[in-house]
Amino acid sequence: MQLPDRLVVGLDLDPLRCSITSGSRAAAETALWLARVQGSAHVTLVHSVVKDEYYDPLVDELVPVCDTVEPAARLAVSELVARFRAHGVGCETVDSSERPSVALAREVTAQRAQLALVGKHDGHETDATRLGPIALRILRESPCPVWSVVPGRAIAPRRVLAATDLTPTGQIAVEWAGRIALAAGAELHVAHVHPPSLHSRGGRGSAHLAQLASLSIAHLGESARAAAHVHLREGAPARELLSLCEELEVDLLALGAFSHRRDEPTQVGSTAERIVTRCGAGLLLVRAR
Repeated sequence: MQLPDRLVVGLDLDPLRCSITSGSRAAAETALWLARVQGSAHVTLVHSVVKDEYYDPLVDELVPVCDTVEPAARLAVSELVARFRAHGVGCETVDSSERPSVALAREVTAQRAQLALVGKHDGHETDATRLGPIALRILRESPCPVWSVVPGRAIAPRRVLAATDLTPTGQIAVEWAGRIALAAGAELHVAHVHPPSLHSRGGRGSAHLAQLASLSIAHLGESARAAAHVHLREGAPARELLSLCEELEVDLLALGAFSHRRDEPTQVGSTAERIVTRCGAGLLLVRAR
């Protein structure tokens, strides 16, 4: 698995300052870093001009209310595009009259993008666990993995944690975390949380734990496996993972969005929902291939 070469960034403009919000700029800078590390990537900046919605009983649906982009804000976007191109990264902008999550999902599909990036919030929040409503909707609805970036922090993560339940989706999260950690020169941590009953059955204690640890990092390359720190925890997955994030002071948590409901396998699972709204780190939410 290689780093993505087609990226889509959700761009939000501050109407009062006619500038790019801190969250969006952090997402764009992260995309630029990934593109430069990858070597031959293309980035699409998607901006929704929808500012509000109202319910129209005649058509029985929400109707978007669009706004215009001020020249100063347009200039800020042009300067950002120029920054990408100055580093040899192909970049384009797309304005959309659809709500942000729909616009981004449509562009992901059109560009066959492998990763979407958004700001975790607009940069005015003092609480890093705060996830903006647009970012949350994109995390839930994007057809590809989404990296929600915390503004105000270093672009390249220092510690990356992957959470795996040993399902295919969980292993994809480990693969993503391994690639990003390698690109950033970061510490890689892999966590698996299991109920106590898994190792309390007679004669399966240490051997079973060793097997879980081995399976947790089985999809990493040899060097990454040797360097990875494996954490096995007992208890409720969301609680244990959030606790581990705080203990390790991780910059990025990668986890699967897998739902165990057979009728809605593409929906975000309950564990992921609990984590994404309470975690102070950046979030990388992946889906099954």
